[in-house]
Amino acid sequence: MEPAYFLVSTSDLDSPVFNIQGTEAHHALRVRRVRENEKLVVTDGKGQVAEVEVLTLGPGEQVTVKVLKKKTKAQIKPRICVAQALAKGERSELAVELLTEVGVDEIIPWQANRCIVKWDEKSNKGEEKWKQISRESSKQSRRAFFPEIKSCLNSKELANEFSNYATVIILDPDSSVLFTDVIQEVKNEVLLIIGPEGGIDESEMEMFKKANSLSASLGETILRTSTAGAVSAAILLSKTRWLN
Repeated sequence: MEPAYFLVSTSDLDSPVFNIQGTEAHHALRVRRVRENEKLVVTDGKGQVAEVEVLTLGPGEQVTVKVLKKKTKAQIKPRICVAQALAKGERSELAVELLTEVGVDEIIPWQANRCIVKWDEKSNKGEEKWKQISRESSKQSRRAFFPEIKSCLNSKELANEFSNYATVIILDPDSSVLFTDVIQEVKNEVLLIIGPEGGIDESEMEMFKKANSLSASLGETILRTSTAGAVSAAILLSKTRWLN
């Protein structure tokens, strides 16, 4: 059985002995019911991973551990980022969960023109929800690097960000170019654009193409916005990072 996996701060991992506190300690004590002398794995979500041993439980909701061994993992290129259009109900949450589990490095909430969901004043609440889902999914999939959840952008703001990426690919079911062909030469940071259920409208598509993006199709079937990002990221990873 795999040891339980917890998120701690980078400064915690600078010490040979430290306390797991807050929600992580609550989960350790009330859900996982850890015991003294039990081995755990902790990460700072920024590449550092350590095996620790539980020394004491409490007082209160804290778990004191000592570091047994620690390693720093290197982040492998290409860095994969996804602009994910907001979706109704649990579909947004499913998208974030799947993108995190598959290994995406950055997720941008995107308020596309055809999104039924409108964050507006609720954007901070929505971003915090996405961060929470991503954090829990990262622990479940035992990631050393947790993805960054960016601020919600509208279409114009998103287009202005394209220059920060080596390659920008719009997932477009109407494109005559296959995604597997477009990604052959991808080596550096790439941004995948995942539209809403109603599709990307013509004005957005024109603006994105003027900002030096490519468009590509995943094939004959059309995926939901909640799954298209994870599928395309997995295909890209299978041709790049998963080969190392």
